[in-house]
Amino acid sequence: MELISFSNSDPGSVLSSVVDHNGVYLHLDFCPQHETSDPAENKDRASSPITKLLTSSTIGHLLMQRGKPKNRMLDYWVGIPLLNALGIFRRRRLVPSHVQRIGVLCSPALGDTLLLSGPLQDLRDAFPAAHIVHICTLQNLAAAEIIPGADERLLVNLTSVARTTKQIRAQRFDVLLDFSVWQRLTAFYTMLSGAKFTVGFDTSGQHRSRAYDHVVKHSAERHELENLRALLSGSGLVPLIRSPHQPTVTISRFTSEPFEGETDPIIFHPWASGKHARLREWPEERWIALARRLEEDTTTFFITGAPSDLPRITQLVDHMRLAGLRAEPFASQDGFFSLTRLLRRVRVVVSVNTGVMHLAAIEGAPTVALNGPTAECRWGARGPYVINVQPADGSGAYLHLGFEFKGQPEDIMERITVDQVVEACESLTANYIGPEYAVSGRR
Repeated sequence: MELISFSNSDPGSVLSSVVDHNGVYLHLDFCPQHETSDPAENKDRASSPITKLLTSSTIGHLLMQRGKPKNRMLDYWVGIPLLNALGIFRRRRLVPSHVQRIGVLCSPALGDTLLLSGPLQDLRDAFPAAHIVHICTLQNLAAAEIIPGADERLLVNLTSVARTTKQIRAQRFDVLLDFSVWQRLTAFYTMLSGAKFTVGFDTSGQHRSRAYDHVVKHSAERHELENLRALLSGSGLVPLIRSPHQPTVTISRFTSEPFEGETDPIIFHPWASGKHARLREWPEERWIALARRLEEDTTTFFITGAPSDLPRITQLVDHMRLAGLRAEPFASQDGFFSLTRLLRRVRVVVSVNTGVMHLAAIEGAPTVALNGPTAECRWGARGPYVINVQPADGSGAYLHLGFEFKGQPEDIMERITVDQVVEACESLTANYIGPEYAVSGRR
């Protein structure tokens, strides 16, 4: 029997656990105080199998990654028992009377982070004197650094359990809000955070609600922005929010202006991410056909993507140039800063459903979103000048949490026609009046 410290309503409480030779959780109960005066004994305890399991990167990968069926199985059969066993012994607590330090967690996805900017501003308004810390990762840092509301960003590696737990506990939060939806690892961190009060989603089928003092029902029947708002408004922390903030991004006016000489830029963002990314991408020949329909005398098409997308960006640019089109690659090296500047000058953005789509829509660029498998009612673009395009035959729109591909058709994106997208682009730009700093004659 080995010992590991655990914080719940009793900060001195300790868990004892037994694991078999494969490191699979078997049993859990409370034990007395964990520290002793014997350094050798404490060292032995720190090297125990369960301690290594709970503080290694292995558990981080098991509870976080869903790209492969094996990871989903491990997440289910290891993550659920572990999280719920830890949760059995927690007493749910009330909102603290004084809230001075607030932590915010969300999904590492860029789009989710950008949508969070609305509720984060609402939280800021409710607690103007509190210190708000946005816990983010390298995956969503590009979005986190351009959204308002937080006083500080805490960069963590979610799969490095020991280090991340230590970082979060060092913040001494009065309140920790977990806006993630299915990730059991973020629920695990919330449980071990040492925060006086925690809030998270009760998501159907995910079995993670025991991690929190207060839960809010996550709904498949509303857009994710509304779910994020519901978590805050239902947390018991804030009064009724009658006029919630819209998602917003802010960048310094000193950010460099890319491609200043271009008078008619159009952005195409063809790339999705994740194991099933190809099922959310439009065929290359459709992008070229669309460009031919949208081209004017001074048009330049900017093909955007992450630095890791550069080989595919370059290939598409080469093929567009062979078709007689002006095209340039644009893989921003400064996160979203330069891209946001360019978005403020474009005639239109056409993007698959991904973080850049959300950024363009929030920034107010005319945005045509190609949704396909992604349900527009759950994850569609939201902004002042947006058209969401689904296949004309009504197919697709089956993604709720983002991984429900099994048994679904693989040609949904191909059912979106060039004519549909051209019509959407023309409809958006016909009466669009852009910001005052836009290029003269275009916006």
